[in-house]
Amino acid sequence: MGLSGLLYFASLLVAFTYASQLLKRDQSVVSGSLGTDEYWNDYDGGLNNYTQYDGNGSIGEGWPSALSWGSFNDLWVANQHIISRSCSQVYGTPNNSDQEIQDLYNSIKQVAHETRVDKRFILAAILQETKGCVRAKTTTSSDGIKNPGLLQSFKGNHSCNDDGEVQNPCPQDQILGMISDGVAGTGSEQGFAININAQADVDGIEFAQAYYRAARLYNSGAIDSSGDLGKGSATHCYSSDIANRLLGWTDSASTCTLDD
Repeated sequence: MGLSGLLYFASLLVAFTYASQLLKRDQSVVSGSLGTDEYWNDYDGGLNNYTQYDGNGSIGEGWPSALSWGSFNDLWVANQHIISRSCSQVYGTPNNSDQEIQDLYNSIKQVAHETRVDKRFILAAILQETKGCVRAKTTTSSDGIKNPGLLQSFKGNHSCNDDGEVQNPCPQDQILGMISDGVAGTGSEQGFAININAQADVDGIEFAQAYYRAARLYNSGAIDSSGDLGKGSATHCYSSDIANRLLGWTDSASTCTLDD
């Protein structure tokens, strides 16, 4: 093979490798304007109260825009009393240690950076699913599918409380894996990143609306044909809860009646 042939072969190899990376990005990393590179969401606070949101998740139907979300730092601090006590209160397991809480913080930021999913949303989802307990019990669906870890991820691979086997301390790699399973997904199984990417096909989709819709997909596997995030199966208040957590809601009484 001559020099020109070798150069052509090398260029094909580079193109194939780059294309493979793009394919992987489509599956586990949020692309385009629905992702965030974390330069603008660290400085604003929030309020601990609850407002029920109805409809399709858009600003036009009264849902909060991303500009009204609290900062990651403020949301993190506001929820420390929940994160530090949730294991004993909810699961009857040892509470998170200071090191485990630090590992949780670091892992949220790492997965957010790797997937371009807004770290505030990841924190809100963790609080919604398990209140941040690293020893949250693995749940099993009626058809036998396990949902383990901090995000109760579909067919997840990481847990510090699986089949009654409680790990104390919970290793950092398990904490990171629990969050990655729920956000990036587990192989062919969907996580938040895939659900957010799918919203790019929705005409006129807004940044925050894409996240609210992705939350509903994560919880129930589908969005009602009406587009109303409070209709359909599973937890009807789920997206409304996520929106409130992003605004600063921690432990005041929920006024959501969608699941009544």
